[in-house]
Amino acid sequence: MKSAAKWKRYGTSYLFLVPSFGFIATFLYYPILLAFAHSFTEWNLVKSTWVGLANFKQMWSEPTFTKGAANQLIYTLSDVVKAVVFPLLGAELIYLLGGQRLKYMFRTGFILPMLLPGIVTILLWQNIYDPTNGLLNQLLHLLGLNSTRAWLGEDKTAIWSIVMMGLPFISGLPFLIFYAAIGNMNQEQLESARIDGANGWNVFSRMHLPFLIPQFKVVIILTIISSLQDFVKILVMTGGGPGVATTNPAMVMYNAAFGSSQYGYGSAIGVSLFLVILVITLFNMKFLKTDY
Repeated sequence: MKSAAKWKRYGTSYLFLVPSFGFIATFLYYPILLAFAHSFTEWNLVKSTWVGLANFKQMWSEPTFTKGAANQLIYTLSDVVKAVVFPLLGAELIYLLGGQRLKYMFRTGFILPMLLPGIVTILLWQNIYDPTNGLLNQLLHLLGLNSTRAWLGEDKTAIWSIVMMGLPFISGLPFLIFYAAIGNMNQEQLESARIDGANGWNVFSRMHLPFLIPQFKVVIILTIISSLQDFVKILVMTGGGPGVATTNPAMVMYNAAFGSSQYGYGSAIGVSLFLVILVITLFNMKFLKTDY
């Protein structure tokens, strides 16, 4: 009886959800299951041949992939540092400003770049690194350093040029997360601490940082997921080169599937990335719990 009454009350709402779940199942869950199935096959969209774990063995024995995995470690660690340190610093500095109008102006200035398509930012930095007319080389010439470098074309500088994209690294979403959390802190406790003689560093290290632990978790896990999935900037900036100096696993997956028609091998790499992201997410949810 209870279930009948519940269906009578909420049945229409459930029916309206059916189309949404149908689209989600068709365009999200079905491709994921298909990728799992084809990761154990040699598949070229026409014929699918079962090869077991051969694709996964090839993945770890291929120098391109292992180099990409090493590069990905650099990308992910640097992305986490950039997503945590600099947005937090920007949020703290704006929080310390005296006037609300100034706070509003600086908040708006940090958030406005979020309105730009990501490809615009990538192309802008590509022009900055241009070896002939790029802004970076021009600045070096003004400083008397007359060495023109192909920043994206040299093994030693290409990967670090990609890492340094986005200077000063104050991303809009992490900045908003930290700023909102700082603004929601108990102001009476902060004032009491200042009255008791706490300086700015004491307030930041002993009150702000412990309070922001949940926000750190959110920012870090979102950054890791985004970093593992991202290959667009590498594709546009260097194509993974010179050689394989800037490639990453997602780029190897893209080249295997859409460059060499090795869809089974590409599916194996995609499944591996999915499992890595899943393990990191579950670890974050289960073992990094807080009381805040």
